[in-house]
Amino acid sequence: MIRFFKLIVVIVVLALIACSETTQSDNNRQEQQQDTVANVADTLITDVAKKQADTTSFLQFYQQLVTAIETKNAAAFNQLLYKDYGLYIIESSGAMPEVNKIYEIENYTSSTTKQGFFSLPFDSLSLMPLKEKLPKVVCEKNSYDKQGCFQENINPLKDSEIWHYANLNEKEVQAIQFISETIKITVVNTYNYTFYFSQINGSWQLSFIDLRIPCTA
Repeated sequence: MIRFFKLIVVIVVLALIACSETTQSDNNRQEQQQDTVANVADTLITDVAKKQADTTSFLQFYQQLVTAIETKNAAAFNQLLYKDYGLYIIESSGAMPEVNKIYEIENYTSSTTKQGFFSLPFDSLSLMPLKEKLPKVVCEKNSYDKQGCFQENINPLKDSEIWHYANLNEKEVQAIQFISETIKITVVNTYNYTFYFSQINGSWQLSFIDLRIPCTA
């Protein structure tokens, strides 16, 4: 009888230990899940905050560009360019594109109109870009399927490989390909031109301007 009682006690004790371990295991598992959820939430919040900060910083940079052009401030404009790589300006007098590289905007003269940069028409320049898909060229009543100023995180210039059709030698092609890889945002203002913006080490720079007007070649 005593042996039987001892056996019962041992079984109860083992059951209590097992239950305690299970509860502890469940608690640990729950704490781990809570930590995982918290980490994911922190990551999502950080990503959203970073994207918002990037958008804000870009719009501030774009406003600086608009102001420099409106006031014809060459020094302020040059501050928005890569010091080592300059700015590529694309234009065309016919079917083939022409690409000019400048380091100071005051040294630019259009090969088609013979105008300086600040003498070019910049209609509706003050429009801030909306973050949505870029307009498509349709060549109907208007050149584009929608009107306004738009920005998108895409790099159509890189995909176009325009340098293979321009007046560039092999060394120049390599240089322009390198810079085209850095483009992060493309802005199309349907009332004037297309602007390409690069970002290196967290700093925005204007790297390309396409002065060609669709459907006019």
